[in-house]
Amino acid sequence: MHFFFCHIVHIDHSVIKAILHFLNSDAKDIVAVIPIDKKFLKLHLKIKANFFKDYYDEVKNIIVDNWTNIVCAEYFITQNINKYDSQLHAMIDKIRFHFKKFPCNYKRCADFPVNVPDYFDELSHIIIPKGKKNDPRFLLTAKAIILLFFVHGEFGKTTPHDPPSLFTKFDESINESP
Repeated sequence: MHFFFCHIVHIDHSVIKAILHFLNSDAKDIVAVIPIDKKFLKLHLKIKANFFKDYYDEVKNIIVDNWTNIVCAEYFITQNINKYDSQLHAMIDKIRFHFKKFPCNYKRCADFPVNVPDYFDELSHIIIPKGKKNDPRFLLTAKAIILLFFVHGEFGKTTPHDPPSLFTKFDESINESP
């Protein structure tokens, strides 16, 4: 008899709480460094690869509306990847696990077009800590994290223009250490 323990069932939510705290702090001057209009030149290819034409404007608006939080979450994660590496990997595993089960994902793989913008909200809800599901601050933070992972190709159809995984530099530094 074989037993399989799925580590993606439980996420340590301290990383979400830390990102939430950062998003609500005054340390958001970093947004000026990456204006959406320059970043969006490549994001439109990502959106076209993942959504039907009818959803293009809706997805674009979702990303634009959440852009400040996406950039801040990205900054926080890249600055704290060493501290939260295992939690973030567990979060991505859980997101991919649920993404593969969505009805539109008939191939059941992580590199499959998202197709439906509502999936961003559904995925956001699975990473919010219990007891915080109705807290709009946690919902916005979780949505920013989901959109960030989408933009970086952690789930959804990838394109050659996707930025590298958030873990690329961290994984390279681990492989270089003696």
